[in-house]
Amino acid sequence: MDMTESRPLDFPIGDVGKLSRAVRSRGYRQFAEVAEAVRRLPYGRLNSEDDLAVLDEERGTCSSKHRFLAALAHECGHPEVKLMLGLYSMSEKNTPGVETVLRAEGLAAIPEAHCYLMCGERRFDFTGLPFGATSPIESLTDERCVSPSNLRSVKATYHHGAIVDWARTRDIDPERAWAIREKCIELLANRTPHLASESGVRAGGRKRCTP
Repeated sequence: MDMTESRPLDFPIGDVGKLSRAVRSRGYRQFAEVAEAVRRLPYGRLNSEDDLAVLDEERGTCSSKHRFLAALAHECGHPEVKLMLGLYSMSEKNTPGVETVLRAEGLAAIPEAHCYLMCGERRFDFTGLPFGATSPIESLTDERCVSPSNLRSVKATYHHGAIVDWARTRDIDPERAWAIREKCIELLANRTPHLASESGVRAGGRKRCTP
């Protein structure tokens, strides 16, 4: 499995739609600048399902961040930028911070759905969580392309199905397995530093960030 690509995914952002206008109003003119700013936002679930919620609430998960970026790319005329939905075995090795929850449940890992972008054979992860010895993308067991507009429903069905199958093969109640997964996500959100003041996503707060 390919690593995330170190070369930037970049193209100009024109004044062509709701998302691009919102981004341009914040001072951005290149996709790579927006993607980096989004990557630096804290990890956390959104309260709104609005297309601009990632910018307005200044946070996001792998799903909401990449859904927004893929929709922006498509609006700017770049359908070759694909929104990907993958499945990996989440552990401390590839998702630092979850060991406390998993160990308490007697587990080494649990299936987790992960979103990222793909262009050609290049994969890009703008989630912003620190990697461990490996990354989620290096640990993928399955992946598929999904439309930004369908991500929520597709991911819910896909991920729940994977959890149920995994739990049943281990004689674990599927609802308990999902609760364990939720604890892992809550823990990740609580330990993510708030970098919104550095990301420059607010109006008039443009800042070119480097990894």
